[in-house]
Amino acid sequence: MMPQRETNEPTYEYQQAGSTYGGYEGNQADAHQQFETSYQQPLQGQQAAKVYATAHDNKNLLRLATFGMAMVTLIVLAVVCLIFVGGLGGWISFCAACLAIFIIAVVAIDNIK
Repeated sequence: MMPQRETNEPTYEYQQAGSTYGGYEGNQADAHQQFETSYQQPLQGQQAAKVYATAHDNKNLLRLATFGMAMVTLIVLAVVCLIFVGGLGGWISFCAACLAIFIIAVVAIDNIK
């Protein structure tokens, strides 16, 4: 049997129900984000931007091509200077051409960035 209560007296059941079910629960939008990792949280205030792949790096290919052209040029100059010119003049011109090609190739390979 339930005790009689007055009209302005709050009931025990109402107080219990109010504290359990009707109380302030806080900001529900932020409550679950507290435990999420940064990649799970939505980006707020940032615009979505496209992500582009980086350009393919051709540095080593260009360096290899420069080296190959220098070797081909040395072989051509060896044939021209040593076979067609011949003698001491051919050797001197071949050595001068080798030095020039070496300097040009080193500067070209160094400046490829």
